[in-house]
Amino acid sequence: MDKEDEEVREVYAYYGLALYWASCLEQSIFQHLLFFEHFPKAITSYKDREKWEREFDEFEAKEMKQTMGKLVRRLKEAGQPTKEIEASLDRSLRARNWLVHSYFPARAIQFTLSDGRMSMISELQSLRDQFIECADAIDELSKPALERYGFTDEFQQTVMEELVNEYIENDQKPNQ
Repeated sequence: MDKEDEEVREVYAYYGLALYWASCLEQSIFQHLLFFEHFPKAITSYKDREKWEREFDEFEAKEMKQTMGKLVRRLKEAGQPTKEIEASLDRSLRARNWLVHSYFPARAIQFTLSDGRMSMISELQSLRDQFIECADAIDELSKPALERYGFTDEFQQTVMEELVNEYIENDQKPNQ
């Protein structure tokens, strides 16, 4: 592979990584809404596990169909974020939308030049960092609610280990 091919591949890799973190930010917003909107209502009407799971699945399906812009608006309406987080959400939403809808057309000429590709990689790293910082701020804001419902760091670690083990077990099975 020549230098140009490697640079092009790197641009695509960093683009994918920035989009991955934009998606993680969306998940952080969803989880915040889950613990500040869904759980308080669901707990008061909790009758049995089937009802809880069904209502959770319905909430998740409804919320995950929303655009990131609608999720951001809902988060702001919930009254939880600080002004700094609201500003970070606004910047991240604009950056995410630009990244998804306009990034490559806006960088078409730079993409043809080695220096341009290096600049794009740097820009994509900055966007990734912006999404990570915003998601971290929302996660930190959500942490007291998670702990109130028993989602401590230790519990989350246990769940993560169970999910990894389940993935490994299912990945080892032949395709049926």
